[in-house]
Amino acid sequence: MRLAGKRVLVLGASSGLGKASAIAVANEGARVCVAARRVDRLEETVREAGHEAFASVCDVRDEVSCRAVVEAALSEMGGLDAVVYAPGISTFGPIEEIGQEDWHAVLETNLIGVSLILNAAIAHLTRTRGKVVVISSISIDDSPPRPKQATYIVSKRALEALVEAWQGEHRAVAFTSIASGDTLSEFGLGHDVHKLMPIVQRWSELDYLYGRMMEPDAVAEQVVNALASRETIRRIAITPSYPEASEEHGEDW
Repeated sequence: MRLAGKRVLVLGASSGLGKASAIAVANEGARVCVAARRVDRLEETVREAGHEAFASVCDVRDEVSCRAVVEAALSEMGGLDAVVYAPGISTFGPIEEIGQEDWHAVLETNLIGVSLILNAAIAHLTRTRGKVVVISSISIDDSPPRPKQATYIVSKRALEALVEAWQGEHRAVAFTSIASGDTLSEFGLGHDVHKLMPIVQRWSELDYLYGRMMEPDAVAEQVVNALASRETIRRIAITPSYPEASEEHGEDW
């Protein structure tokens, strides 16, 4: 097992990429603290992860909650070797219609929460020469960016700059950002589907999409690779393969 004996805190572990990452890390032998706001969903993650995984509630928008989840992980596991940060939300609509509340919600979840967690965890990660993996987005590489997703694009571009800043000041810890392509998850759930579908259709018309979506496990594999690497992997970019390529080369390509 590639992560045997490692102690890992996974944020955003109630669904999607966070849940898949927690399970993948546990399956490689790590002891995992899974954290998010939704207690019932965390219990499901714990059952699927096994390997002595345990849950701790955390709202990454709250500094006290961030300190508390790090302390809970340390108390239960006796130390910390890695942090995986997967929470991510977005607004969908014209940039001129985005109000203060939405900007704050997205930036606090996608960006500021990373620093709140690391403020509490960095001394412990330095002691173990640990690793930090954050989930970014391949959409920030698009130029011009996808229309009507401004808060998300801005937050994820800032996230990668934030990771570089942390790496620059804490070189004993290895920082990795994973720029993930479109993945099957609950992302976008709760938004008005009648407003969302024309936006996605426009992205397709502008050739931003790949014609298919990845399974969360595909990204979780890269999380494990980053944590298991002997060296620092600064950035991983992973996208769906185009359907034409899959058909041309067969199902095992």
